[in-house]
Parts: sequence; structure tokens; C-alpha cells
Amino acid sequence: MTVNNSPKQRQTVMLAADVNSYAVTTVNLAVEMAASADSELHCLFIEDEDLLQVTGLPFTSEISLTTGRERPTSIDQMRRSLRSLAQQFKQTLRHEAQALQITWSFDTVRGRIREISLEPGTDVTYTILGQAVSHRQQPRRIHGPRKILLLGNNSPNQKRALEMLLRRFGHQKIEISFVADDPASEVLSEIASLIKRDDQEMMLTVLNRNQLDSLLERSGSSFDCAIISKHGESEERLRVLKTLRCPVILVA
Repeated sequence: MTVNNSPKQRQTVMLAADVNSYAVTTVNLAVEMAASADSELHCLFIEDEDLLQVTGLPFTSEISLTTGRERPTSIDQMRRSLRSLAQQFKQTLRHEAQALQITWSFDTVRGRIREISLEPGTDVTYTILGQAVSHRQQPRRIHGPRKILLLGNNSPNQKRALEMLLRRFGHQKIEISFVADDPASEVLSEIASLIKRDDQEMMLTVLNRNQLDSLLERSGSSFDCAIISKHGESEERLRVLKTLRCPVILVA
């Protein structure tokens, strides 16, 4: 496929990632989401504003992981490094998008990834945010269950996002933590119907909204993906993003 920046085509899926959160698996998730929604995928590589500001401070230095040597940092050098990573991101996007034959576009912007979560983006149905890579040991994840955090709202797009994740995780064991103001809502019955499948082992835990902080403190870094409404409280959304170490799907 070729890049298509035509304004006539409505963007409904966007991926945003920075130097701390760029990962091939997150790109793959975004491409699969765009293919599932039959829509264009637009990707943003965020040149982190905070990182660039810190790099320019006179007392900031860089230590080599291989030699242990310390050297002064340079904003120009950091920008070159970020541009190089952006090109890797774009190449990965091109490869994954061609495999599923979706239309895509790519931009590099300077800012902060957490600010993307606060933008209304009325023309974007799904915004996928790359999160800081977790350093938890991976061997346990191979045999352990896939964990999904679902912050409930009444959007039909939420159910569609969950369906896509269930397909993505295939026949693996899945644990879903569903958090909502009204756990007895109609949304819950729809979610429960999704997990009643003979070909997947799934477990659903239902929690009230006031239990969210406790859940994040206990197991916030163990989730594989989260689905959150764009229209919830911004403070809650930022608190969740700060805790999680997994891709987050913001749903319109």
C-alpha cells in the first residue's frame, strides 16, 4: 500500500508513540485495529518535549551502556537520534500495513504523549497510545494469562475494540477487569456474552469505579492492554496512563 494523505478519507484510528513507548507489537496492534475497523491508520511519532528540554541542561550527561563513559548531551544529537528512531517506526509501520493492506499516514510532532490523551479528536474513533515498556520478566508472560483493563462506558466502539483484542490473543487464557460506575449495566451483559466462547478460556472480574485506584496499585503494571473512554474524567485518565505499562486504546 502507499501513503494516502487525502483529506477526503476520514481517519478513525490513530497511533501515538514516543522514544520510550515505540514497540513493534504496538504498531501491530494499531494496524490490526485499523484493519478490523476498515479504516485508515494515522501514526504520530512524538519527539518528547521533556526529553529535549532535559538534554539541553548544562548539568545533563549521557552514560554509555557499553563503556560506562560519561559525555555531555546535545540537543542536536538527540534530535538526530529521535529522527532515526522515527524512521524505524515508519519502516515498521509500512511493513505491517502492507501485510494487512491498509491505508496509512505518518507524521512526526514535538510534544508530550500524555497530552494526546486529552485532545478531543472527534474524527478519531480509536486512539492507541504506546506506553513506557514494562521491564517485568517476559518468560512468565508466555504461559500466563493475557490481562485486559476495561473502563466501562456506553460506546459501541468499546465492545468492538474488545472483540478485536480477543481475536488478537487467539486461544490464550484471558482475564478481563471491567470497571464501571454501574457494574450491573447493559454494557456488562454485552461483555459477558463476548467471553462465552468454547475456544477461549476467559475470566471476567467486575469492579466499581471506586475500586479503580486499588486495582491500579495492586496490578496496574501487569495488564497487556487497556480500553478507556475518551470522554471520561481527564484526571482519572491521566492517573491510569501514569500507572499502566501497556498500550492503551482510547475509544470515542
